[in-house]
This record gives sequence, C-alpha cells and structure tokens, in this order.
Amino acid sequence: MTQVVAITGAAGGIGARLMQRFTEAGCTVAGLDLPGACPPGDDRFLACDITDEEQVKEAFDRLAARHGRLDVLVNNAGISAIGGLLDHDVATYRRVLEVNYVGSLICTRAALPALTASRGRIVVLSSVAGFAPVLGRPAYVAAKHAVTGLFTALRPELAPRGISVTMVHPTFVTGGMTEVPRAAGVSRPVTGSEVTSDQVAREIVRAVSGGRDLLLVGRTARLAWWANRISPRGYLRLMVRRLRGNTP
Repeated sequence: MTQVVAITGAAGGIGARLMQRFTEAGCTVAGLDLPGACPPGDDRFLACDITDEEQVKEAFDRLAARHGRLDVLVNNAGISAIGGLLDHDVATYRRVLEVNYVGSLICTRAALPALTASRGRIVVLSSVAGFAPVLGRPAYVAAKHAVTGLFTALRPELAPRGISVTMVHPTFVTGGMTEVPRAAGVSRPVTGSEVTSDQVAREIVRAVSGGRDLLLVGRTARLAWWANRISPRGYLRLMVRRLRGNTP
C-alpha cells in the first residue's frame, strides 16, 4: 500500500525537496504551509498556519478525507532568529518558539489518530542547535532544544501506539532558512561544511525507510554530537572560537 506522508513547511527549501524525494520514493505527499506560500494550483498542498490549532485540525480532516490514511508526519516547518540576546524583543522569542515547538506539537496532536491507525512515524526536523549550544542564535537554540526534548519524552509514550519517532539534526544548511528580520549589522555565522536542502531530504527519506530513530546530517553535525557528549566544555570553547572566526 502506498504510504501517505504529510510535510509541514512544505513550500520552503527543505520542505520542497522532501515533497520531491518522498514522491520519487513512491509515496503520496501532502504539504502544509501558509496560504501565501502554497504554490497556486498544486492540489497536494493544504493551506494552514501550523500555530493555529483550528486551522491544523481542518487541514488534517481534509487530508483524511482525501487520502484515508497517514503513515508519516514530517514536522519540518521552522524559523530562525540570528542575533544575540538583546538583538530581538521577547515577542520574537515567542514567535520562534511558537513555530518550531508549538507548531510541531499542534500538528502531532492532530495527526495522532491517523498515525495510531497506521502505526506510523513522526519525523522531527531539529538541528545541531537542538542538542548543543550554538553561538549567535539563542531564540532558535531554545526552540530547537524544546522540540528535541518534547519528542524525546514522547517517544516512549507513543511506542505502545506503534508510533516511532525519527529525530533529525542537520548542520548548517546552504542558504540558511526562513528567519525573522535581523538587527542592523548582524550576520549569519557558520562553521564547517554546509549541507544542501536536497541532501537533508534524501537522508530523511532513507532514514524513514530504514526505521532510524536518529539522523545526524553532515560531518559537522556528527562531530558536534560526539564532542558535546565527550567534553561539553571543550565543545563550547571550540564552537565559540570557530563561529567567531567564521562570521561573514
């Protein structure tokens, strides 16, 4: 039976590649994104704001009516905020948390009955910033830590329903991601080799096919994962030195 995959943030860089790669893998895809972002005339898309619980419920009701099942939910939608503690107001911190964390929570709750019926899988797009500190992005780091913590806690709760969770932690992605406006003079620091949106999408499709619970995308992500576990203080010193030296 053809698997049905729902992807949030489906009109963005990684989201569009996920739509393509899951389709090529033989899946039926449904993309969720804001009304103004959905490609006109593409009936694969369901327009909704993932931070609005009622809109999300209606979108998943339409998905169920159209496809009759859901096998994989990819919580991909997210926004970033580049800058230090005082470069953004508290409302920005709330917005970044709302999209990255609350949006994933709302979508997961709406998809739960269908995923329980199919004994499906939830894929969560986190980041290196979801398991380790990353300089110059406190709002984003906090939101990604929150979503990582949520689904790490949910994994054993969902297992009796037959639902699996794949946590995805990419390193820096070429071109960055959607972000709130930066303060004047603030740039985007990166370190190590960046990965492309397509590389992230291809590896996610393989991870879902292989039933993997953890996916580290890119050499920098793998090094950061182990360095932060072996020596958190050493990782922090290295990360700060490298990011401060690689600010464009």
